[in-house]
Amino acid sequence: MKHTSAQLKAIARERLNGNWGTVIAANLIFSIISFFTLFFVNLFSNTTTIVGIITNQFLTYTISLFISLLGAGVSKLCLNISRKQDYSMKDLLYVFHHNADRFLIVGLVMAGISFITGLPVMFMSLNSNIPVSFLLFFSLFDLVITLIINLFLGLSIYLLLDHPEMSAVDSMKESIRLMKGNKGRFIYINLSFIPLFLLSIFTCYIGLIWLIPYMNMTIVNFYRDVIGELNTPDNTPIEETPEMKIEDTFQQNNSNF
Repeated sequence: MKHTSAQLKAIARERLNGNWGTVIAANLIFSIISFFTLFFVNLFSNTTTIVGIITNQFLTYTISLFISLLGAGVSKLCLNISRKQDYSMKDLLYVFHHNADRFLIVGLVMAGISFITGLPVMFMSLNSNIPVSFLLFFSLFDLVITLIINLFLGLSIYLLLDHPEMSAVDSMKESIRLMKGNKGRFIYINLSFIPLFLLSIFTCYIGLIWLIPYMNMTIVNFYRDVIGELNTPDNTPIEETPEMKIEDTFQQNNSNF
């Protein structure tokens, strides 16, 4: 049985109860390292020439690739908490001791596609004569490509965390297989957080401190649901609310996507 967005969120809140501090701290560490690293790259980069822009983007994607290893560590921490297994802040460095090259290859494929699709936006930003509508169109196109990549390869990192013997290529193939029939549900789950994100804006983004861990844990539960781990009485809400029934209908209508 596939769980609805509301059910996955309910499980996420239950797992985060008593564990908020650790997950928030892990996300803050990841965010601070990401921000300051990329800040200094942009600070000392010359973005007034084509060569400068390409160099800046290359450095940004390269550094982001290595930072993503920490992000995978955050996912490992959330997986352990979701499964009620032992966890600690040391999980942030888990990937660095478990064949990090596999994670880098997956990240390289995803970042490489994003880099190529983002090139038109980079070049157009240098030309002041380019209509804003064109710039917005290609920016939207770049965003759509990124979303499509996540729809197919989004589970690769979790698969690598669960299977140390699995290669990067096999994890991407398995992710594509697992996402078949689950893409519509994945999109809906992500869109369902938009109201909370808008609410966080009114709190000067302070609400993101809690929202991001909540989203991470929900996506972790989505992964566990896709691989069949949540089909146990312990993880099934005892009563369906009207919201859950509506989402279940939506899910059935998109089961082939």
